[in-house]
Amino acid sequence: MTDLNPQARRKAQTRRDILENARQMIVKQGIGGLSIRALADVIDYTPGALYKYFDSKEDLIDAVRADCFERLNAFIAERVTDVQNAAGMLLEGGLAYVEYAALHPQEYHLMFNMEPSRATCGEQRKTAMHMLLQIIKMGIVQGDFIATPEYDADAIAYHSWAIVHGIASLQATVLLDERIDMVALSRVILKKVIDQFSVGTYAKR
Repeated sequence: MTDLNPQARRKAQTRRDILENARQMIVKQGIGGLSIRALADVIDYTPGALYKYFDSKEDLIDAVRADCFERLNAFIAERVTDVQNAAGMLLEGGLAYVEYAALHPQEYHLMFNMEPSRATCGEQRKTAMHMLLQIIKMGIVQGDFIATPEYDADAIAYHSWAIVHGIASLQATVLLDERIDMVALSRVILKKVIDQFSVGTYAKR
């Protein structure tokens, strides 16, 4: 952003302000509570001016969804940066995913519980899957994980995502108000799953 001229920087900042305020409005009031007119009032813009940045309300919602994916990816990346081995990275990354869903259930709903769109099929999802695949492939090279032609890195990554996403979805919905220690329970579950990757339990089936 430092390479942009002042006008481009102002435009980029305005777009970020629109997205942030739209996200906050959705979190507080739901998608039905997102009003272009109210949003324009918050950022001291005219409703018509917002359409210079987003073609429609649906386009704005999709951009908010993409921003949520970016936030999730950054949240996970921060947790795995200092972890030295693939198994540890997979565990901490999975726990970060679950924690994000618990801390931001409305954003999680936006990301995963709506119809597929450019946001859910775009670069942020590719970034998340690339990060996961790199961890799995590193673990295979290091000998942490066992793969076979039938149960390769892609299959292990999909398996890992399915387990973590299931835990996160439950915690962000029906278990949202439960008073059990989901962090400790999630750690136990994910460690057992990762251990099975390591000894090849699933690969031998």
